[in-house]
Amino acid sequence: MISHRSIVSIGFKVSGVLMGAPAVAGCVALMVAAVQLHQAAKPDGEHMLSVQSYGIAGLLTDAGVGLDHMFGFLAGLAGWLATGLAVAALMIALWAALLYLIGLGVGRAALWARIVGGVFALGLALASLLAVTSLPPRLIALPLPAMAIALYTLWTLIWRFSPPPANATPVTDAGA
Repeated sequence: MISHRSIVSIGFKVSGVLMGAPAVAGCVALMVAAVQLHQAAKPDGEHMLSVQSYGIAGLLTDAGVGLDHMFGFLAGLAGWLATGLAVAALMIALWAALLYLIGLGVGRAALWARIVGGVFALGLALASLLAVTSLPPRLIALPLPAMAIALYTLWTLIWRFSPPPANATPVTDAGA
């Protein structure tokens, strides 16, 4: 029979994987995009021509250089935005790794995992309660599953958390 502690442990591990895998992929993709955008932000150089000497060709060349500088500036802004989003994705991936480690700790009956997992579950319960009180009446049911999960996790980590006994002997069938 599976114990409540095992269910909570699996829940933390699954949450960590479901949150961490896309965050790591997004972080890598955003860093690649940021590098490419920062490289594209560097203009080739000044190729301004004299309009008096070259006429319409000089004017078109000067307009092209101006557009190159404008798009280079926009690429630089996009590169900084991609860098910021990559850092945010990295933070989410680290958070997900912590969730997975909490799941491992709860499965092994570690006290630190019980405390940190309880704090996370309490935060989820409070956020769900805030959502219930601030949503319009037709949407009140949306945060209830998250609140139920948080309350079950708290119940398990506070009252039903039973580490395996140190001197436990396996139960054998006496009739065999």
